[in-house]
Amino acid sequence: MRRHGETAEHLHGKQLIMDWAREQHHIMPWSIDDEVWVPGARLRSDVKAELFGGRQLAFEVQRKPLEWKDWNRRHGGYRNAGVLDLWLWSPDVPHLVLDLPLTSVVLDMEHEEIGVLVEPYGNEYRHPTAERHVRLPTYYASAPLSEWGISASGSLVPPPEMAEYIGDKPESGRLAQLKDYREAPARRAPTPARPMSRGRRMQAVRQYGSASPGQVLEPSRGAPRRDRDREAQRQAEAIERIMRKKR
Repeated sequence: MRRHGETAEHLHGKQLIMDWAREQHHIMPWSIDDEVWVPGARLRSDVKAELFGGRQLAFEVQRKPLEWKDWNRRHGGYRNAGVLDLWLWSPDVPHLVLDLPLTSVVLDMEHEEIGVLVEPYGNEYRHPTAERHVRLPTYYASAPLSEWGISASGSLVPPPEMAEYIGDKPESGRLAQLKDYREAPARRAPTPARPMSRGRRMQAVRQYGSASPGQVLEPSRGAPRRDRDREAQRQAEAIERIMRKKR
């Protein structure tokens, strides 16, 4: 289904997630659909799915900026309806909403990758909730979409090499830290990033739209790139699959 005014980019993002979700063995493939209203809430998820255990999932392919209060309203609505919401942000969205590392991620459609938000801390890249002090992230560490999974509880499961960016802090500690961060904006003083060596781990890290002035990291040398014609063709094919007719 195509929403009024929906862009080809947004359609392409939904199709990527739907195709990927059908490959996840914890998700019932026949439950996957797009533009579905959530019962008991004034919310329409971009992509919905159901786990074999019965839990409902909502994927939000967010390609535009969203105020925290608006995100909080939608996030709270999903949770009150018993739905686990997973947010997939565009790399071009400035000042995206920072949340737990595996419920608010970056969907890089150009490279067909999912990325975890990170920020330089000393000589390491880490998700802000993995550290003592939260800073607005300006980078993301990514891996191919095909290497990510969904757990039986509905959580995103990153490939093992992504664990170093996330840390092992308990979720309750992260939530308390995020609450404090959001309620005290005056304490969000930017901290200059320290130079980092150009090692192997850096190849997975990219800068996204909200980045402040500083070093710009190279994209992954191994990541596939598409020319404009091929990307236009992929978008047209995505629209055709969804609309069941030529663009």
